[in-house]
Amino acid sequence: MLTLIVFTPLIAALALLFVNKDDAETAHNISVGAAGFTFLVSLVLVSRFDSSLQGMQFAETLAWVPMFHINYQVGVDGISLWLVVLTAFISLIAVCFSLDRQVGFRNFMALLLALEAGTLGVFVALDLILFYVFWELMLVPAYFLIGIWGEGRRVYATTKFVLYTLVGSLLMLLAIIWLSLIHFEVTHEFSFDIQTLVHMKIDPADQVWLFLFFLSAFAIKIPIFPLHSWLPHAYISSPIPVLLILTGAMSKAGAYGIIRFCLPLFPDAVDKFGLVIAFGAATGIVYGAWIAIAQRDLKALVAYSSISHLGFIALGIFALNGEGIEGSVLQMVNHGIIASALFIIVGILEKKMGTRNLNDFRGLGKAMPLLYGMFMLVTLAALGLPGLNGFVGEFLILMGVWTSLVLADLSAIYVLMGGLSIVFAAIYMLYMFQGAMQEKNDHIPEGLTDINFREFGLLLPACVLVVLIGLYPKPFIDRVSPSVESILTLEKTINLHAGEDKGGHH
Repeated sequence: MLTLIVFTPLIAALALLFVNKDDAETAHNISVGAAGFTFLVSLVLVSRFDSSLQGMQFAETLAWVPMFHINYQVGVDGISLWLVVLTAFISLIAVCFSLDRQVGFRNFMALLLALEAGTLGVFVALDLILFYVFWELMLVPAYFLIGIWGEGRRVYATTKFVLYTLVGSLLMLLAIIWLSLIHFEVTHEFSFDIQTLVHMKIDPADQVWLFLFFLSAFAIKIPIFPLHSWLPHAYISSPIPVLLILTGAMSKAGAYGIIRFCLPLFPDAVDKFGLVIAFGAATGIVYGAWIAIAQRDLKALVAYSSISHLGFIALGIFALNGEGIEGSVLQMVNHGIIASALFIIVGILEKKMGTRNLNDFRGLGKAMPLLYGMFMLVTLAALGLPGLNGFVGEFLILMGVWTSLVLADLSAIYVLMGGLSIVFAAIYMLYMFQGAMQEKNDHIPEGLTDINFREFGLLLPACVLVVLIGLYPKPFIDRVSPSVESILTLEKTINLHAGEDKGGHH
């Protein structure tokens, strides 16, 4: 089933290359069909998932390079399950949003589906080499999508994005090989199976370097402050459909990597650097929110707000307790839904008004009452209103940070920084919403119409999920909790230097 989910969009992307570039209808059908089918299969995955189990489910293994024990090995647990569904959902929305694109439609769709396949592969890969292959597969289509169809300083944005990501990726590849060599020294066999490697005892000195190499790739992808400078350029230059996958799904790959690999493999290093990395995450939370207040370009405003929200996710992970990590996983889903909806709204407004400058918007709610209501709901979710999904994730993360033993020395400060960012979020989100939708405007363009049926359909699922998760998050958390407990058990008791117990340090 997982192979079907990952390779359906990739096969569709290859199939599009054989479609006549002027045959838009066939390209439409293949793209929507592949993305829709992938999403439906991901829902079947949820329905068949056993939330009482801690281990991997739907596992598939196939020998790939037997000489070095490199396998095609995939599986999902409660942590990756929702990220797979989120990626499939957002990719379907991105494909549907792109259907009116005129220039290079076939190639654009092929690259968009390849980006979806790479992102899905990252969340299900259990072999480190396979993980690395999918990790790089995300980069290639993103480079071309931004570089060819982007706007503004797209060449600068893609160059900076690729250089940052490539450096981190190469360091991670070195760490992957190093890990396998450590396993070879003990067993005289290579292994890239994460489920095997987490049971190794790794020297604390080696853990430090291995952790930093892995973290460099993951922290750049999230990004954690101060490795964030590529994000605003890439986001502002990206076409909206690409941006939906970048912010909604691809940005979660870094946080997922930290949970899946760094915590169980390098517990000593996590303990050593956790406080510092949490400080970077907390700084990014406040920094992103503060800079967002000053933005007039709606795309830039949402981009900087993403830095803030992604910092929340990273902070929760390094709380190293159940509440923090569960909150982070839930917030990955929440941020994907909210940020994607906001970027769709930005795209709709730009299409109707011909600009993204907030100073040119006033009183649009009078002419667009349907968009007004949906925009308001997403805005309230983004600023963390109780009863909507943004509140649940942030509350769990702040509770995890407050009760964290690892962050005990600075936990109160980090909670205050998180609270300050929520205040800032209220400022910039209400400023954006009120500036565009409210206030009196005697110069609303003639003929300005509300969103059409297709645009309504793109926003409706996000609005429903915002309310559903906010009011009843239990089904989401129940599937995450056993897997988080398993990761924390590994982090505490398995991979300990000299095999000693930490005495409940966490």
